[in-house]
Parts: sequence; C-alpha cells; structure tokens
Amino acid sequence: MKYFNHKIIGIAMMCATVMACTDKYDCNLQVEKPEEVANSEYLASFDLLKSYITRDASSPFKFTANLSSTDFLKKDIAYSTILSNFDGIDIGGSITPVNSLKEDGSFDFGGMQLVADAVKGTDITLYGGTLCSNQGQRTAYYNELIQPIIIPFVPEKGKTVICDFENDELGKAYGMTGGSQAVVENDPDGKSGKALHVGTDDNKAAYSHPKFNVKLPEGRKLGDYVNLTIDMRIVNEDGIYGAGMRVFINGKEFNVGMNAKTFGCNPNTWNRGAVISLNSATAPGFILPDEMKGLTEFELAVGSASGGAQYFLDNIVMNYELPGTGVTKIDFEKDELGTSYPMTNGNSSVVENDPEGSGKVLHVGTAATPSNRSYPKFNIKLPNGKTLADYIALSLDMHLIDGKGKYGSGMKVVINGVELDSQKGPNGFGCPDNAWARDAIYIKFVKKSEKEDGDGCIVIPENLKSLTEFELAVGSGSGEWHAYIDNINLHWKADDTIIEKTPEEKKNIFTEEMNKWIGGIVNAGGESVKVWNIVGEPLDKTMDANTFNWGEYLGEVEYARTAVKQARDTAKIDLNLFVSNTFNQSDEMGQKADELIALVKSWEADDVTRIDGYNILLHAVYSKDATSQKANEKMISELFDKLAQTGKLIRVSDLSMMVEDTEGKFIQTSKLTADERSAAANYIAFIMKEYRKTIASDKQYGISISSMTETSTGNKICPWTSGYNRNGMYEGIVEGLK
Repeated sequence: MKYFNHKIIGIAMMCATVMACTDKYDCNLQVEKPEEVANSEYLASFDLLKSYITRDASSPFKFTANLSSTDFLKKDIAYSTILSNFDGIDIGGSITPVNSLKEDGSFDFGGMQLVADAVKGTDITLYGGTLCSNQGQRTAYYNELIQPIIIPFVPEKGKTVICDFENDELGKAYGMTGGSQAVVENDPDGKSGKALHVGTDDNKAAYSHPKFNVKLPEGRKLGDYVNLTIDMRIVNEDGIYGAGMRVFINGKEFNVGMNAKTFGCNPNTWNRGAVISLNSATAPGFILPDEMKGLTEFELAVGSASGGAQYFLDNIVMNYELPGTGVTKIDFEKDELGTSYPMTNGNSSVVENDPEGSGKVLHVGTAATPSNRSYPKFNIKLPNGKTLADYIALSLDMHLIDGKGKYGSGMKVVINGVELDSQKGPNGFGCPDNAWARDAIYIKFVKKSEKEDGDGCIVIPENLKSLTEFELAVGSGSGEWHAYIDNINLHWKADDTIIEKTPEEKKNIFTEEMNKWIGGIVNAGGESVKVWNIVGEPLDKTMDANTFNWGEYLGEVEYARTAVKQARDTAKIDLNLFVSNTFNQSDEMGQKADELIALVKSWEADDVTRIDGYNILLHAVYSKDATSQKANEKMISELFDKLAQTGKLIRVSDLSMMVEDTEGKFIQTSKLTADERSAAANYIAFIMKEYRKTIASDKQYGISISSMTETSTGNKICPWTSGYNRNGMYEGIVEGLK
C-alpha cells in the first residue's frame, strides 16, 4: 500500500534586476508541496469507497456504516457521504427499548418509521438493529410487572360496652373505691338518657372512683384492647383539676397524665368520647402491664383524682384491635396428673404439679434415668385458617433439675420427625439450675439466608410450611436432660397477604412485553428493513440497571425461539435474522466464537427455529508490540475460519480500529504518527481481506464500519476527519474492499 509522504527539499529565491529605463521583476519560487497538502491530494485521487467493491450480481455483500436515524434524517453531509460511499446504514444503536420508551410505558417507533420511509425509492439498505437482548432494557418497568399482589393486613376492630346505664334503674348505686356515692340518674341536659352521677354537692368524691365489674366477650382478653373511651361532664368545676384522671384495674392505679380540664372537660358540658390509651405512655394513656393482658374478667374504675370531685359518666367503652399476633399453647393445666406424653427416643415425660406451685407442668426424665436426646411429643392442630407458615417462633418455660441438660448440642425442634437444630442450648438462653426460666427460651423461625450458627433459630423446610396438623417435639439435645417444662407456645403473626405471580404468569407477561417491542419495531421498519439482529449480545455477562434476563422467565433456550417466531410472524416480508455479539481484540475470539455457535445450535435444535447468520461487532486493535500484533492477526483468521464453517451468512459490523503502544495503552488519534496511522490502515485492510478470502462469497453479508469521522480526543481511527476530509484509514478500507 502506498502512503504518500513528501518533504520540502528546496528554498524560495527571488532575484530582482533593475534595468535602465524600465523596472523589471522576475520571480522564480520553487517548493515541494507541504506533506499535509500532498497527502490530501493523494487521498483525493481515490474513488468513492463502494466503487472498489468486487461482487457479482448474486452477492449479498453490502458495505455500510453506523449512523443514527436522526443524523440520517437531517440530510446533511453525513447523509450525502453515506449515499456516495456506502450501500446502507446501521441505525440499531440509536433505537433501543430504553430510549424509545414513552412516559405511559408504551414505545415510540416514530424514529424507525421515519427512516424506513426515507429510504424508500433509494438504493440504501437499512439495517434495523437488535430485537431481543438482555442489555439496554427498561428493567425497572419489567420488574414492576411481576411484583406480588400485597393485600395489607387489616386488624379486626370492635368495641365492648362496659356501661351505658340505659338498662339500669334510676337510683341504682355503683360501688366506689373510697367514699361518696355513684348513682344512676337522668342526663342533666335531658338528651342522652341515663348517666352515672359521681359525688354530690354535699358529699364530693375525694380520691374515690366508681367501680365496674367487667367480663369480656368470649375470645377477648384485656390485651386485645387499645383504648378506653368515656363521656364525662364535670359539675361546675368540681374535680376539674386535682391530681388528674385515673384508671384502676383490679385495684392497680394508672395515671393517664392529664387532669379533667386538659382531658377536654369544661364545667357543666359533656366531653363526649374522650380517649384513654391502654398501650401508650403519651397522655392521656398508660402502658398495660403484660401480666394483665390475659385478663378476661376484672374490676375497672375510672374518674378524676380530686379531693372534691363531682361529675357524670356515660358510655364507658373499651375498643379492641387485634394486633395480628397470637399463640397456640400447650400448658398441661387441663391434663390429669400422671398423664404421660410419648418421647422421640424413649424415657418418660409425665404431668405433675410444679414443685414451686405454678400449676401443672411436664416432668421430663428422672433423676435415675435422664432423657438421652429424647423429647416429648405433642399433636398440634392449628386454628382454622392458620398454617405453619404463619408461625414465627416457639417458646417455652424450663426448670432444669440440678442443671441436667443445660449444655449439650442445643435445643431441638422436631416436626413430623424432621429434626431442626437451633444450635443454642438452655444455658445459652439463660436457664439457671433448679429454678424456672420463664419466657427465656425463644426459638425464632427464620429464612435460610438469615440463619447463623448458634443464633437459636431454626429454618422451617418449605414442604412443612403448609401443615395445619402435625406432631411437634421439643427439648434439649443432651445425653442427660432432666427438667420441668411448661407453656410451650407457638407464636403466629398475621402479616400482609402476599400473592406471588406463578412462573407461568411471569412467562406470559414477558412474552407479551417482548412482542410489544419486536412486533412494534419490525412493523415500523416495514419492507424497508429486511435484516435484524434477532438476539444481541447473548454472551455479555454485564449486570447493570438496564440488564434484564429474558431466559430467566421464558426459558434459557426458549426465549430466543420465541423472539424468532415473533419477528417472522410480524414481518410481511422474508427476514434475515442474525445473532449478534461484540468481539473485542482482547477477547479469546476463537473460544468466544465456539460459545456463540453452540448457543445458536441449541436454539435451532427444535428444527423449527432458524438463525440466518452471525453478525460480529468487531473492535480491532493494532498493537505496536510485534508479538501481540501477530497474535491479533492469528485470532482474526481463526475467528473467520470458525464462522465460515457454520455455513451461515456472516456479517462484520461496528468495525473499529485503535492503536495501542507496547505497554498496551491506547494512543489518542491526535497523537498518532503517520507510520502508526499507516500500520492501522494496513491492519484494517488485512481484516477485510481475511473476511473476503475466508468466508464463501455467497455467505459474505457485508461489512459495516463503526464511525465515519474521528475526533481528536478519541482513540478510534476513522476514514474521515471531523470535517469530512479523508485520512489514511480511507486508503486502508479501499485496499480491504478491492
């Protein structure tokens, strides 16, 4: 290849001869043309690029370049350069699912439609780009489509009327915690019926409050209730201040943190529906102690703590709100003394009285024969609507006799014969010797990813979570466990209902989403676009915000078959569908080609799916290290040889060239020497000739260059400068096309 190179070899001389009578000037300037001008004139001597293509009438070979649809539609110098030098354009990189997405979630195919219309009636071949890829996808939107349906947990709410006095006889007296009186009278306002008059003008209630005997409805306990509401009417200002409002439960006094005035009461006016919280220390309210939460019957008193109170009460109501938690309990209280429970591995467990007087408990093992890794068994039937998946933990009380079983291999839970190891023994849970450890042993049910060694948790296997009835065993994994146990509680929690989409539902959703893009873009390309990359970058392992794995939902092989079918079913013309993948000079190109070829074979194994060819996005690098460059050329030859053996159409696209120094660093185009540019041009000619030599002529589908113009700050060498002046790469491409 000739790369024109001139040097200036002369200097300018000027002679002036002055003649008598006449001024005469002779000028003789002899210079060689500057190198830049000479090179430009040399490159200008070449014809248009596509004129150098050797092909017969039946050849599918097309020489093209990347150009965005918007730049093509401008019809400026880039457009005219395409028309003059190339057979067509690649616009695929400019129209992708991400940049075509509209706010409403649909796609804008207008850009494809416009460029497809623009090439009608011209000789320009239009390459449409990629129809299916894991990269460049609107992943966040797709993930939203398969989010589970979440039905929020709605707690059961209701109220229990303690007293409204309407069924009481006028004059009925209620007990007081101290002196004075509480008598049923008519509402002094004459509006709401009967009410309870506490204290009198002459006998004020001095730190004395009316008492009510409460029996909660079946199934309710005090811990279910979240607040107490009352109607209160202070007579004049009797007790409106004082020490504040009080609530008493079984004689235990609770200060709600407000007096009647700040509670909302005004003299001789009803304060209706005033609320006292039972689970908040924020006034007006208090925290109900745990030991009272199980009460179903109790004595309630409420009123103003004052040395001279007088007021009316009405509509005393307790409001419950089930928190969505509860327990399924085994406590032995209904068992006969001497009742024996079976063990997983022999020994005895017998119901006895707690030696400390708490009621009935289960005595496991004996002093003579402690339990040897054997645990008492219980038949569990969960409440209606509950499965084991609703449960979050198991707890029990344990009294170790003489410390037997305190260590060992940890607490064990056995469900239908499946032993689950908490890896934390009674000692780890804080159980002492010869004393009860109440609520100390609490074994959480966690996900596999949450469990750590020795954390006192277990993982319930998936196949057990649907159980509603099962055999449960629990105990210390010790060779000599001797203990009392009591209050074995399975704790449940009613979370939000989560309805996951099935794999089949997800497959249907994404099959339709794939078709929205493939069907839409192929239809927009119409008869102007006959060539598509049906699958792009299948070997790319990039994971970023725009990565979406179609194979995960449609099948690792099936997704490609689905894409092919959708494209061919949509098109009104016969399409050529290519599988497309980037090959960088740094890749092991032969190995990568093998992987790509094997992948296509797997897709076509159904004898229905057809991939017409391979589109190789080739990013070449000329290395100034001679050994590395020789290896580069060998890899190019091997790549084309492997592709040729497939018998399919072969296309090279996005063909680019860079130069690296001997240390492997890329050289900026503005810093390249003439020799380096010449070497790069020679290498691109080599690549193109290897392609034309190795690939059968009827399988040469074409070559497309990555960019027509280069930038001074970039590394990519192109056939034109940014001002569309030819440079040395132009000659390299000419040589490659010949």
